[in-house]
Amino acid sequence: DTAKKMQAQEDIRFRIPVEAELYEEVRAVHEDGVTPQALSKVNFFTGDACDIKNMAERGQIGSYDGIIMSNLLCRLPDPMACLNGLNGIVNKGGVVVMVTPFSWLTEFTPRSKWLGGFYDPVSKEAIRSKDVLKEVMEDRGFEKIHEEEVPLVIREHQRKYQYIVSEATGW
Repeated sequence: DTAKKMQAQEDIRFRIPVEAELYEEVRAVHEDGVTPQALSKVNFFTGDACDIKNMAERGQIGSYDGIIMSNLLCRLPDPMACLNGLNGIVNKGGVVVMVTPFSWLTEFTPRSKWLGGFYDPVSKEAIRSKDVLKEVMEDRGFEKIHEEEVPLVIREHQRKYQYIVSEATGW
């Protein structure tokens, strides 16, 4: 709802933590130059990233020239289900941008569904998520067109932040 309110240029205010139970109210605004025409090209909806394939088959989502998956992959209960659905929603010549720290945690993703971040039980070789993602995407017809590390800061409150470096790839 908040994203659609922003799109409609409604006033959006929210609280950010300062310390313990103290909060500060702030207002979300669009950058200068964001036109109603640009806003009309954006579609916000709630869906299940692990059910992309079925959502497309049911007509709940269409196909897109660009898909951004930011800090999503390692928070999904079944990341392969998400990756398997991308072919059906990316237009020919379209781009998928994934940004992920590959910080797999069992509270989000069962260990059996991790792409990497563990040792092969037989060979004892490290299985890296980045390498598995490349193989998976290439097997689905995507070609890596860009790769870089992207720093990210998450503010918990005015004196505590998380610093993360995510892997960003374009396909």
